[in-house]
Amino acid sequence: MDIVMLGHSRVGKSSYLSLMYAAMRDGIQGFGLCAQEASLHDELTSASEEVLRGRHPGAGHRREVLDLLLHYQGRAVLPVRWRDHRYLAGRAEEGLFLGLTRADGIMVFADAPRLLGDDPYRAALHRMAALVQRALAERDGRLTPLVLVFTKCDRLTSAAGAPAPLESLVEPFEDVIAKVAVTENLRGAVALVACGREPAGVTVPVLWILHHAIVGRGLALHAALTPGRVLAPADKAAEYERLVPLFAPAERLVTLLSHVPSF
Repeated sequence: MDIVMLGHSRVGKSSYLSLMYAAMRDGIQGFGLCAQEASLHDELTSASEEVLRGRHPGAGHRREVLDLLLHYQGRAVLPVRWRDHRYLAGRAEEGLFLGLTRADGIMVFADAPRLLGDDPYRAALHRMAALVQRALAERDGRLTPLVLVFTKCDRLTSAAGAPAPLESLVEPFEDVIAKVAVTENLRGAVALVACGREPAGVTVPVLWILHHAIVGRGLALHAALTPGRVLAPADKAAEYERLVPLFAPAERLVTLLSHVPSF
């Protein structure tokens, strides 16, 4: 399973990733993620402890590709390649575009307070959203989850002291939302997260991805294995057999996501 995490520098992806790993390490409704390498496990665990102390995890050991394992009820099911992409407009876009067209799940990050008060950043988000929309239009028919992740939401208050309206946050992504809403194989959600001493919402993006991506990948594998099609490699058949028992548990994750705005 290939998951792409996309956002500008200093948006909070590293903090999110470490806290998400800490939350999923012990499992939620039987589903868990663990690092394939002990060194990565130690890095993510140490980083999550730093975030919970109110410190930003150092970027010195930032990895662009993290190799994880999806577990269910303590049993390893399949590898998860988690790609951390820093969005930079320009020549690197084509490689990122290709990754977005192939991913089993996509998380797009935006700094919520900065979005509301920084016009150049807001314009940059529009450009990033245009790239995402272009990639979504080129995808095949696989069921694909997309999560718009708004970070630092614990710092969000309007002049009246009330939370900023959701409409203001999603404005740079309105075209993406409209595209997903009318495309049968795409499933979108909005996650408001806080990554600090008091984390909030950090499991929403990963659970949304798992909820849809497990079934989506299973359906794609099933289609490849259908009699009459070109013979699929044996490893694809084995992967499908490992995924079948997860379909029903993945569907039950929706009970944890009923409050999540979706499109």
